[in-house]
Amino acid sequence: MLNDGLIISFMGMGTVFTFLCVMIFVMTIMSKVIIKLNEIFPEPVKTVPQPVKAVSDDDAIALAIAIAKNNIR
Repeated sequence: MLNDGLIISFMGMGTVFTFLCVMIFVMTIMSKVIIKLNEIFPEPVKTVPQPVKAVSDDDAIALAIAIAKNNIR
């Protein structure tokens, strides 16, 4: 009975190990195929427009705060 359990567990582990090895092999082949296909059919490069820099209003804000503080006193 113990032997049957060990046989079944080793068969299961062997099946999983075989599947994982096949999966790694297939993923490696698919990676090479995708690289070759990308050389044949390259994706168009999307250009991103440069963001427009906002004008800083820090000096104007600081001046407004200084005037407001001065008027309060």
